[in-house]
Amino acid sequence: MPRLDAIDLRILAALQADGRMSTLDVAERVGLSPTPCSRRIRRLEDEGVIEGYAARVSPRALGFSICVMVSVRLARQGPDGHDQFLSAVERLPEVSECLLVTGSIDYLLRIWVRDIEALRAFITEQLQSIPSVAETSTMVILGDGKGQASGLRGGEVRIGRP
Repeated sequence: MPRLDAIDLRILAALQADGRMSTLDVAERVGLSPTPCSRRIRRLEDEGVIEGYAARVSPRALGFSICVMVSVRLARQGPDGHDQFLSAVERLPEVSECLLVTGSIDYLLRIWVRDIEALRAFITEQLQSIPSVAETSTMVILGDGKGQASGLRGGEVRIGRP
């Protein structure tokens, strides 16, 4: 595990706030000159602390107005059931997150859709048609716990294939 000092943490915070920030701006923000700041950023990238840079795309701007969490319980608990499920989910662009969890369910999915009809079609025609899926339960996201309505901030939608 990489050792991070206070300056590394400030660099990470600055880049999380704005991944397009120039090295000069990051250096000014954290109190370093540009060359050592650049070296630290490169080290954080090389050590895998910084995994990459990406644009956050607004789901609402793309017409995705409904975000739901779907819990999934698999019919087959062995590796084959999990592999079959994960392979199928990878091909579903509506799925923005797929989390393996403990408890009475196996997976928790974050799904973005345009409307209720699209949600119905996704669940009944795509998700529940995966042979290893035994049961699903859907929860509509009404807000993010910080006073924001669903889809107004945060979240992620997949555009095309990575």
